[in-house]
Amino acid sequence: MTKNNDSGDERQLIPGYEPGGGDPAKDEALKAISRMFGGMVPNFHKVLANSTAVVSAFESMRRILQDTELRPVEREIVAVEVSRRTRCHYCLAAHSTFAARMKMDTDDIDALRNGRPLSDPRQALVQRATMKLWETQGRLSEDAIAEFNESGLSTPELLEIIAVIGWYVLSTLTNNLARTEIDESFRYRAMATDRSS
Repeated sequence: MTKNNDSGDERQLIPGYEPGGGDPAKDEALKAISRMFGGMVPNFHKVLANSTAVVSAFESMRRILQDTELRPVEREIVAVEVSRRTRCHYCLAAHSTFAARMKMDTDDIDALRNGRPLSDPRQALVQRATMKLWETQGRLSEDAIAEFNESGLSTPELLEIIAVIGWYVLSTLTNNLARTEIDESFRYRAMATDRSS
């Protein structure tokens, strides 16, 4: 197995399925993923491809959740918060990198990775809602729901945050189980400043 260079002392425990490995359904799923990543198949997707059903389910969720009222960077805020809560080094690195590619400020990415409030009011609202939904397991009070709605986060957006949380619980727990090696292109360059793990 390959070394998980983020943690330093762990090795990837579950090998990924390599494209062209002889399973047509898995190869087809990974072909679609490679198109999305410019010809690369991330290690995470290779691990998922051990189960055709799981990799297909994950990709179906990804396609459907592109069409949300939440903005793409707001979905990344949810993803980083879930990664932080589940202590998933792979997802924390990858989604911090994706947030940086979306031009999120470095100080805000550092704040997000460490559970501190974001500077942008709308992004901080999404972050706060994600935290509250996680902490209460979705059991927000009537007053809390009304407060989020009045602050500009609609009920559909609260439901979308829950959906994105569920989507990323699948990825973070998979990567924690596999100790997935972080792809070089997903390594967040400010990782040395991380204090969340």
